[in-house]
Amino acid sequence: MTAGGSPMRVSLITLHTVSNYGSCLQAYATQTMMEHLGHQVEIVDYYRKNNQMPSKIEQMFEGNALGHLSALWDKAPWLKRGLSKPIAAYIHSHDRRFDEFRLRYLHLSRQYLDAAQLISDPPIADVYCTGSDQVWNSIWNEGFEGPYFLDFAPDGKRRIAFSASIGREEIDDWEIPLMRDALAKYYAISMRETSGVELVKRLGFSDVQLVLDPTLLLSRESWGKIATHPKQIDGPYALIYQLNDNPMMLAFAAEVAGELGLKLVKISYRPFDIPRAGVNVVVPDVTDFIGLFESASYVVTDSFHATAFALNFGVPFTAVAPPRFGTRIASILSLTHTQERQLVNYGDLSMAKEPIDFSAVHSILEKNRDASISFLRYALS
Repeated sequence: MTAGGSPMRVSLITLHTVSNYGSCLQAYATQTMMEHLGHQVEIVDYYRKNNQMPSKIEQMFEGNALGHLSALWDKAPWLKRGLSKPIAAYIHSHDRRFDEFRLRYLHLSRQYLDAAQLISDPPIADVYCTGSDQVWNSIWNEGFEGPYFLDFAPDGKRRIAFSASIGREEIDDWEIPLMRDALAKYYAISMRETSGVELVKRLGFSDVQLVLDPTLLLSRESWGKIATHPKQIDGPYALIYQLNDNPMMLAFAAEVAGELGLKLVKISYRPFDIPRAGVNVVVPDVTDFIGLFESASYVVTDSFHATAFALNFGVPFTAVAPPRFGTRIASILSLTHTQERQLVNYGDLSMAKEPIDFSAVHSILEKNRDASISFLRYALS
C-alpha cells in the first residue's frame, strides 16, 4: 500500500499469452495474491512475435508433422498458403480454452503486438512488475525481449521482479551486458529457482531473493474455488501430463497405473495422442486442469507446474526432468526435500508405492509462502 493507504496500481507483464496451463495459472495466481494484498493489478496483454498467429502457423509447418515436407513448400508455395487457413483454424480451436480463461479470470490491458507499441503508449501504473515463468529465457523468447525487462516503464517508476525465471543455469555472453543493464533499474528482484538466484548474483546483484512459484502461493482450498472436473472422468486414476516427446515416460505411467490398480488419464494437447490403456483428455478447460490434479490418486509429469500442483495438493507423484530447462523441477524438489521423486530408472516402479511425507512438504511450503508474500509486500510498499 502507499503511504496514504491507497492501493498501488500494478502493471504486470508475464507469459500469460502462451497456450500452456502453467503459464495461464501462474499469471492468475500472481494477480490474485497482489489483489489479496490490496493492490489493483492489470496484466499487460503483450504478444511477442513468436506467439502471434503467423509465427504459430510457421511453427506448424516446421514441426514434426509437416517439417519433412519443406522441399514441397518451396516448390509449391501456393499449397502452403492454402494449408495455412485450416492450420490457423486448428490453432484457434486449440487456443480457445486458454483464451476463454484469460478473458474470464485475468484483468488485461489493451493488446500490444510489438515492443514499440508498449514504449510509445505504456500502461499507466505506480509499479511495474516482471512476473513469473520463463520470462528471461532468451531461447524460449528467441532473443532478448525488452518488454519482459520492463523497458517500457516510464523513468522514475518502480520496477520489480516477482518469481521470475531464466530456466537455465547459464546465459550466453551476448546476454550478460543487456541483462545487467536492464536489471540495474529494478528496485527489487526475486526468482523462483536457486539457479536463477545464483545467476543474477553473478551479474552483480546480491540482494535477490528466492521465492515460490506463484501457483504455490495459493492453497489447495483457494484453487478449489475455481476448479472444475471433466464429466468423462470418474473413479480413481493416475494422471500423466507430458510436455516433451518421451515414449518411455508414457509406458512408465501406464505401468504405474497398473501397479496401483488405477485407470490412466492423460492430459493431451493433440487428439491423436491417446494412451493405449487409458483416457485422453484433449485440451481441457484450464479450470478442468486444476480439477484433474485435485482428484488424482497419482501423477506422472515432466512439467514444473504439474509437479508444483502435485506437491501443493498432496498427490503422490513421479517427476521426469525434461531434456531442456530441467533446473526448475530440480529446484522445487530440492526445496521440498523430495529429490527422490525424480525418476532415474524407467524400469523401477518402487517409487510409486513409496509414501511422501506431505506434512513436512506443506510445512516447508507454508514457511516459504510466508517469505514470498513478505517479499511482495516489501516490493509493493
